[in-house]
Amino acid sequence: MNEPGKAFEHSPETVREARAGDAEAVYALAGELAEALGDRKPRLEAIRERLRELLEETRARVLVAEGEDGIVGAASLWIKPDLGHGDTVIEVPMLVVSGSARRRGVGRLLVQEIRSVAAAENVSVIELVATRENRTARDFYRSLGFVETDHVALEYFGEMETASEG
Repeated sequence: MNEPGKAFEHSPETVREARAGDAEAVYALAGELAEALGDRKPRLEAIRERLRELLEETRARVLVAEGEDGIVGAASLWIKPDLGHGDTVIEVPMLVVSGSARRRGVGRLLVQEIRSVAAAENVSVIELVATRENRTARDFYRSLGFVETDHVALEYFGEMETASEG
């Protein structure tokens, strides 16, 4: 397994825990991901605030891959108890590699670090999402041992309601 800060063979990048000062680089990567998915690009201030929140959350991690070109990859993850599995799982809501750094082992390095966190936390399942259209990402994850499931992800973007007091 990868030790924190160690480079993957053939990759000059290393992975480390993100810091608040990494917000602009994470913002740029989140923008690339949003563009690739056809989503709305997040605001820089929102990324700064979410990063601060995640850095304070003991069950969350934000990892960045850094090399000569600066930060070229990032992943966020949640370590969570899951009643559906009856175990602890890691959910990876974001894993992104800059277009300029793809095919250099950066994604593999980030996944390797996520697996190291999983081993340290005694996690049995790592869950992540890729769109049906993103065949490159799906092929990449399968090459690392991930298995596609028949889950359908549904998202709600409507107005959120508060429960009325009764």
